[in-house]
Amino acid sequence: MNSDRLQRNLETAGEKNTLLQESNAQLRQQVEGWAERVSELEAEMQRCEIAYSGMQQDVANKDERIKSLTDRLLRMKAWDSDLEEEANEKGGEKERIDENGRGNVTDTQGHLQKVQKLIYAAKLNADLKSLDEDKDRVFAKLNDEVKAKDDLQGNIEELEKEKLSLQSDAEHYSDQVQRLQQKLQIMTEMYQENELKLHRLLTVEEKERLQKEEKLNKADKNIALAMEELNNYRQRAEEMEDELEKTKQSYQTQISAHEKKAHNNWLAARAAERELADIRRENALLRQKYNFVAQEHEFNFLSSVLTVSPPPPAERSSYGPSPLGRPASETRAFLSPPTLMDGPPARLSPRVPHGPMEPPGGPGDLERSGGPHSDSGSSSPTWDRDRRGPPPGPAGPPGPVGPPGVCVYTERERRDSSGT
Repeated sequence: MNSDRLQRNLETAGEKNTLLQESNAQLRQQVEGWAERVSELEAEMQRCEIAYSGMQQDVANKDERIKSLTDRLLRMKAWDSDLEEEANEKGGEKERIDENGRGNVTDTQGHLQKVQKLIYAAKLNADLKSLDEDKDRVFAKLNDEVKAKDDLQGNIEELEKEKLSLQSDAEHYSDQVQRLQQKLQIMTEMYQENELKLHRLLTVEEKERLQKEEKLNKADKNIALAMEELNNYRQRAEEMEDELEKTKQSYQTQISAHEKKAHNNWLAARAAERELADIRRENALLRQKYNFVAQEHEFNFLSSVLTVSPPPPAERSSYGPSPLGRPASETRAFLSPPTLMDGPPARLSPRVPHGPMEPPGGPGDLERSGGPHSDSGSSSPTWDRDRRGPPPGPAGPPGPVGPPGVCVYTERERRDSSGT
């Protein structure tokens, strides 16, 4: 606290000292300026005194000239009165001597002299007036100079008084400066002691600050490394998000493709099921036909065996003549069933003519469908099935089997043919 107080007092004393020094310098400058002003005024006063003495001489000369001019005017007036008297006396003589030319010449000369005197008198009056004006102007200027001289003398006296007061103030301030310098020396010594103490404290604080800065630098490095790792993790997270988005999109496309494929497979399965049902119905129909043909074959075999004995009388039936009552050649010609090696007879379509034993779609379709006794579905694509048309409907009951080369129609084919 004492050191702070002394420091403050020292600062205030230093400020006061600087202010006093500045004021002292300003006062010295003012004193020098006033001294220069006094010297200038003294020189101007001397010039004014010289001008005043010259003006007094001019006034005296003008007074003498005025006196001489007044004397001359008085003399001229006296001469004018004398001339008038002489003119009055000579008036009678002029009347007598009218014819004399010499008298006329003298009269004209006298008039000219009077005129010249009057002109000279007018000039003298004008000069006198101008001299009076110059005199008045010189006296007015003289009065102004006298007043200025008095003012300058008053200013000089005031400046001398101010000079004395400033000198006393300067002495007082010099004493104060000396006292303040002594105080300043004492306070500088105290300040140096305090400075040493503060320097020691500053060294300790500087060491602590350096240690803290080192710790902060290490912490900054760790933070920078952590930020780099964080940025790397963020980049990796963004990359993983991008990869996840890409995989998600690819999976979505795969899912959509699989869904489409599943839908197509489902449609194919439905079509295959329908085709399988049709094939099963065809197989059932073909089995029925096969059984019927086998029975007929058996019947024909028995009829060929029984041809040795005479045929019984034919019976009329409401359904027409029976084939049993016909000759063997006719029956054989009418019933010529295919052998088992030729395969079962195919269903003939009225729209597409086939051979006697060729299936509707040809042998290729039978092979693709797995044969007449196959229960497996169709593996053909949907566009092939659409191109081939819808599968055949359920077969009706088997119709009568005719001889080779004769078309045998089922009930469905009859309906189809009747519809077409």
